[in-house]
Amino acid sequence: MDDLDKKILRELQLDSRNSFTKMARKIGVSTATVSDRVRKLTERGIICGYTAILNTSELGMVTLITKIKIRPGYGIEEVGKEIAKLDESCCVHHVTGDFDLLVISKCSGHEKCGIVIEKEKKIEGVESVDAELVLKTMKEELKVSL
Repeated sequence: MDDLDKKILRELQLDSRNSFTKMARKIGVSTATVSDRVRKLTERGIICGYTAILNTSELGMVTLITKIKIRPGYGIEEVGKEIAKLDESCCVHHVTGDFDLLVISKCSGHEKCGIVIEKEKKIEGVESVDAELVLKTMKEELKVSL
């Protein structure tokens, strides 16, 4: 990935709804160049998709963070994939420390959080689930510095 790819990715992170023509003008290259680079970045799996970013707090949703310990003899990746299948799961991370997985879920209320915790506990290979609710979010975004 070169500097031009990084410029394109920065522009896409700012507003992926911008046309390739508008991005090309801003970066100083042709529309065809932007289009070709975006296609290649997508094929390489660097660009995974485009989506609207929602303010889940304004939608009345609760952020649930669960730390999950996996039973000995079970694969962390396999259990993580099962947890990722839950509709409420937004992020599933294999982490260092006392737990194996850190899961961030978005739930439509506190009662739903309890249901999600119970779903996670029932997944084969899960030894324990430690849960925390987010009281207030000061920053939440997926933009990265390139």
